Amino acid sequence: MFKRFLIYTFVITFSYPVLASQKDSLVFAEANWDTKSYHAGGIKLRQFAFTDSSLFRSNQFVSILEISSSFNFDVVADTVLVFTSDFVAYAGALAGINGSFFTWYAPWNSDNYLRIDGKELAPNQTNTVGLRSFRQSGCVGVSKKGKLFISSTPSEFMEREDNDFWEKNIEARDLLSSGPVLRTRGKDVPILFRAFNNIRHPRSAIGIRKNGKVLMVVVDGRHKEAAGMTMSELQKVMRWLHAWDALNLDGGGSSTLCVRKRISDSVQVVNHPSDNKLFNKGGERKVANAIVVK
Repeated sequence: MFKRFLIYTFVITFSYPVLASQKDSLVFAEANWDTKSYHAGGIKLRQFAFTDSSLFRSNQFVSILEISSSFNFDVVADTVLVFTSDFVAYAGALAGINGSFFTWYAPWNSDNYLRIDGKELAPNQTNTVGLRSFRQSGCVGVSKKGKLFISSTPSEFMEREDNDFWEKNIEARDLLSSGPVLRTRGKDVPILFRAFNNIRHPRSAIGIRKNGKVLMVVVDGRHKEAAGMTMSELQKVMRWLHAWDALNLDGGGSSTLCVRKRISDSVQVVNHPSDNKLFNKGGERKVANAIVVK
């Protein structure tokens, strides 16, 4: 009897996370997503509020911008902090998402490597022993033809004294490091056990499907209507969205997703940025850079 009890306990303990993940994936897939099309259907905004603790046993509000491979992209930045919506407007862009992590004392306020129009503007900031962060473990780049790509830093470059060696050798017009990397070539990347990853926060991520379609994803948080996600939960979302490659961007109060119908229209924030602690569109935080759709 005791042996049977141990076997039963083992099965329940180790099968529960799998069953919960399967349930969550079905809840996510079967949601009645509110969908809006822009620019002849080449850009689609999908949004859904998961209530009654239905996703990851929590309330969540998820916004997904699906962008056809026919569009071009830019990384944009300024020497002062700027709202993501203003970055989109100033760039004459159709849509955009906040970029990578920032600080107030580094070049271009960037905590991470930044290159725009072929010019290196900021290096990776390092810790006290000269190592780069897991939040610099990948990069989002734009080719000379304006196409977006995501790359993962080979592990041997994470401990080099020249912390930008890997980025410097990537051929791209624009390049911005960020992290952690969520998916590479259709596979999940192990998530490090860190407080930054384990605690729920608003999150932003960018992904690319195998067919070239780009995904800009923002998960709201810090509200009763939206708990935010851990990094592992965000990784699941990017897997369910069939991202071939996916990269985490700056989150928290920075998480902002914007779109507009026409260039002549004003830019609309479509998620609920959390800096004003209200569940509305007015809580944008100024950021150092953004990724925009042209």
